Amino acid sequence: MRTTNKRILLIIVLVVVMVAFQPVALAQAASPHVVVNAYRLNVRSGPGVGHSIITTLPGGTVLPVTMLSYDRDWYEVVTVAGTGWVHRKYAVDRGDWSGVPWAGTPSNLGSGLAIPAGAPHLVVNTSYLNARSGPGIGYDVITVLPGGTKLLVTAIDRDGKWYQVETSAGTGWVNSSYTAIRGNFTNIPRTGMPGASVPITSPQPTVPAGTPHLVVNTAFLNVRSGPGVGHAIIMTVRGGTVLAVLSIAADGKWYQVNTSAGSGWVNSNYTVGRGNFSGIPRATAPADALSGSTPRAVIGTGRLNIRTGPGIGHSVITDVPWRTTLAVKGVSADGKWFLVEGSFGSGWLRNRYVVFRGDYSQVPVVS
Repeated sequence: MRTTNKRILLIIVLVVVMVAFQPVALAQAASPHVVVNAYRLNVRSGPGVGHSIITTLPGGTVLPVTMLSYDRDWYEVVTVAGTGWVHRKYAVDRGDWSGVPWAGTPSNLGSGLAIPAGAPHLVVNTSYLNARSGPGIGYDVITVLPGGTKLLVTAIDRDGKWYQVETSAGTGWVNSSYTAIRGNFTNIPRTGMPGASVPITSPQPTVPAGTPHLVVNTAFLNVRSGPGVGHAIIMTVRGGTVLAVLSIAADGKWYQVNTSAGSGWVNSNYTVGRGNFSGIPRATAPADALSGSTPRAVIGTGRLNIRTGPGIGHSVITDVPWRTTLAVKGVSADGKWFLVEGSFGSGWLRNRYVVFRGDYSQVPVVS
């Protein structure tokens, strides 16, 4: 009898514990948090890559969310190093976010202009959207557009992601990922198209079945004489072109392909790979000279423009992706721009979007 009573008492205790624990577990699961889905993620002191890094966290780290930036691109999170900010692109949302407060709305709010009936336009479908002076996040913000703003479209960048629009602050560029597209864009011109001096070649040699190949997934893609933007363009191919792969450069970003003009090189960022690349020869990586005290910049944003001079008024040579490391050869007199070197040659980048490594005293001021 005593044994039976003990069992009954044990069952009652377990039920009470389970009932008491369940709301706690559910409450924790419902709390707004993110899971880091990058190999390493920088936590910054403010909502932007211009703010200092307070810590770096490994993939899979779970972080409670306490606030959203006004544009919802940055999340304020709690870490062992204190409160900081992470970009939403590198985190997976979890829990109930309905009660998470937003940071104050921006002061430079703008609006769209009147749109003629039937004209192609965009509708902002995020809380706030930055309109920039050029097609990329490296350009200055000219105004901030609230959700629901309608914007007349006047041009599309060659990659199809950035649209030129008319705003109350003048002509600007917005990322179409945060908009809804309305109307027929067939007659909207695309910027950055190849000029008449660059041949647009189609079709290319047939790719044998089973051969590893690339499919061009941008409107036009330059084929160059070597693995880098500093090399001459031998032709330009259209989106959808299929190119057999011959070799892969040491950096893993440039692929040598077979074309109607012989072998050439393309940047794999603008292609989709198909087939098994394990048998494709790879160039031997050179010894890493960008280490120790050598001045260098690590790109800390999605893509960053490299320009011919220290200012957004200078033309764009190319753009480089996140985590690219470039040798720093100088700094502008105002301290805002770095002169860097890479496969593209030399050019200038805005240093608020990079993390500097090495001995800064070795960087000369370049006028």
